[in-house]
Amino acid sequence: MTIQDLGSIGELVAAIATVATLVYLAIQIRSNTSAVQSAAAQSVHEAFTTWYRLVAADVSLARLVTEGLQSYSSLAEGDRPRFVATCMAFSFCAQDAFLKWRQGSLSPELWRGWELVFMNLVHAPGGKEFWNERGYLFGDRFREHVENDLMKRKPHPLAKPLGAFPIGPTPHPDA
Repeated sequence: MTIQDLGSIGELVAAIATVATLVYLAIQIRSNTSAVQSAAAQSVHEAFTTWYRLVAADVSLARLVTEGLQSYSSLAEGDRPRFVATCMAFSFCAQDAFLKWRQGSLSPELWRGWELVFMNLVHAPGGKEFWNERGYLFGDRFREHVENDLMKRKPHPLAKPLGAFPIGPTPHPDA
């Protein structure tokens, strides 16, 4: 066996090792992508769930949010900061979900569900007032999505912020 034969064998072994390494890396990347998507979904759900638990655990806050979503401008001056803080927290959850969806770490199906929930907020009369006053505090891409897409879409006929009052066109009773 010549040195040239040994070199050829070495090249063959190196090529096989390279292919094996690439296959291994592809498997690892696929596994990592799945783990990132699971972590993103869990983090988004936990953030929204924490918000809902906060509102559900405090009857006066639930009333305040419901009243504020119906008419932000009619809230007493002392109630506005609490309403704003609560809606800002929810809106930051929505922005986080939006950014994760845009980055590809949150599935479109999961984003769609939370997008519809957020749509209920910005389509409620007081939610529109809130967004018009506070929307500038959010990232450009999220704000543009809210203002140029969500706020221009018709809400679902059964849409009710927090299940409290209808905001969509009333469905026909025979439908």
